Amino acid sequence: AMHVVADLAGLTVPAFCRYFKRMTHLTFTDFVNEYRVNQAQRLLHSARTVADVGFSVGFNNLSHFNKTFRAVTGQTPSAYRKTLV
Repeated sequence: AMHVVADLAGLTVPAFCRYFKRMTHLTFTDFVNEYRVNQAQRLLHSARTVADVGFSVGFNNLSHFNKTFRAVTGQTPSAYRKTLV
């Protein structure tokens, strides 16, 4: 995915990564992960399973989703959902 974005910007992947970090103060991967977690937070308001939410926002396995969600928010998706009640 990153090479597609770099191509669209007319840059090599390393040049795009440097530019993106300079502009946003985040790596492209961190930016994408934060975006996905923000999307997941909205979906966790529904009755969908945590696994389904993770897959639907682009994580390919549940443990990676849980780990990334916790890194971004400080809590697991299940713990986050419990705070919504």
